[in-house]
Amino acid sequence: MKKILCVIAFFISGITNAHQAEETMKNTGGQINRLTNADMYFTLPRFIFSNTNTRIIVKFNNPDNYKLSANNHVLNFIVNGADQSVTFDEKGVGSFYYTFKGSNELQILLEDVNYTVQPEVISFWYIISSLAALLLFFGYRIILNIKKRKTPNMVVKRNTDTLIEDMPNFKSNLKVVRIKETVEEY
Repeated sequence: MKKILCVIAFFISGITNAHQAEETMKNTGGQINRLTNADMYFTLPRFIFSNTNTRIIVKFNNPDNYKLSANNHVLNFIVNGADQSVTFDEKGVGSFYYTFKGSNELQILLEDVNYTVQPEVISFWYIISSLAALLLFFGYRIILNIKKRKTPNMVVKRNTDTLIEDMPNFKSNLKVVRIKETVEEY
């Protein structure tokens, strides 16, 4: 009798364990895949200036990704520790702006996506200094031209001793013609 009770208990425990294993398989089977670096790529501009807004483009390899459609084409990225909401179009392309200030490192996180790059950032002072040098150069040229206009470059001496009296007066044969209105034909 003890053997029969042990077999029945073993059989019941096997059925309940199989039922629990089946439930866990159903739950994991419906799980949505997380986003990875292979799902999207980022594009930075060729020239990045410090203290100016830099447009960073995010593009999905598959524009029909389930995460995009489930979230109404809006995803929240973490850009250097700050939340950044990015809206994507139907082609899976979205963009956001970031300003490089102190450090040049850019780190973008979303689920399993980790994009870290340290681009070459051109200092904002290079722009200002080149414009200032250009303005100084043109200012110097303008001041130099004003000084040249005040002093004549060439002095012409006229000889008033000899006069040619046989020189005929010049008469122009040109006439002034006025045009009242031009009519264009198409």
